[in-house]
Amino acid sequence: MLSYVNNKFCSLEKAQISVNDRGYQFGDAVYEVIYYKNCKFLDLEGHLKRLRISMSRIDFQLKYSDSAIITIMKRLVTENNIKHGSIYIQVSRGEYSRDHSYFNMPLKPILVILTKKIKEDFKTIIPGIKVYTTFDTRWNNPDIKTTQLLPNVLAKTKGIKNGFGEALFLDKNSYITEGSSSNFWILNKSNILVTRSLDGKILAGITRDSILNCAKNKNIKVEEKKISFDNIKNCKEAFITSASSFVTPVIQVDNIKINNGKVGEFSNLLRKTYLELND
Repeated sequence: MLSYVNNKFCSLEKAQISVNDRGYQFGDAVYEVIYYKNCKFLDLEGHLKRLRISMSRIDFQLKYSDSAIITIMKRLVTENNIKHGSIYIQVSRGEYSRDHSYFNMPLKPILVILTKKIKEDFKTIIPGIKVYTTFDTRWNNPDIKTTQLLPNVLAKTKGIKNGFGEALFLDKNSYITEGSSSNFWILNKSNILVTRSLDGKILAGITRDSILNCAKNKNIKVEEKKISFDNIKNCKEAFITSASSFVTPVIQVDNIKINNGKVGEFSNLLRKTYLELND
C-alpha cells in the first residue's frame, strides 16, 4: 500500500516518523477520517474544513492547500486500487528535541495520509448495536479532533470486550455527551430528532451535520439539546452517526431496550437516505 508521509510517497512498510515528532510524544496532532465510496470522498469539504479548524484551535497551520491534499488522496486511492475505503489524514505540530512548550521552536507541521480498503459495499440495512455508558474522563476540549484518544480507546475496548458496539460518555450531570467515536441521537415520541448541541462537550461531527441537513430536507424536526436517561427510556428509536458508521441503529443502552430491542424503520430510512445522497 502506498502512503504519504512528510512530503514523500512511500510504501507503508517504509513509512517512518521520527521519535521526536510531537504527535508521537505528546499527542500534539490533529486528524480526520474520510470515507471513499464509488469514486467519491464523502463529506470532503466538511472534513477538510474541520481539519483546519482543529489546527487553528491548537495554534498551528499547514501550508498545504486543500487542493494539494485532495490531489494526494486521489493518487493514493488510485494507486492502491481502492473502490471502497477510508483515508486517514494526520497533521502533527512537527519534529524537534522533546520539550513540553513549543514556544519559539522552529517547527514544520508533518502531514501523513494513509488509506485502508473496505472489502464489501456499504449496506443500507444493518443490525442494531448495544451500547453502554461511562463517565467522560476526557480533557475539556473534546470538540477539537486531536489524536489524544486514550480515554476513547479504553472505553471502546471495554465495550467490545463485553459485547457492546459503542461506549457513550456521560457528563457530570449524567447527560449523554457522545460516543467514543460517534455522535448519539434519539427519535422521541413526538417524532422529533434529538442530539446534543455543539456546546463544547462534543465533536462537531461532519456526518452529524449531514444528517441534520438530511432531516431538515425531509421536514423532520430536530432539536439540539442534552439527552437524559429518561429521554432514552421514552424514545422510539436511537442511533449513532460517524464517518465510519454512517447511521447505525442502537437497540439497547445499558439495560434499557429501545423499540423492544428491534431496529426501527426510521433509523434504516435515514441510513439509506444518507448513503443514496453519497452515491
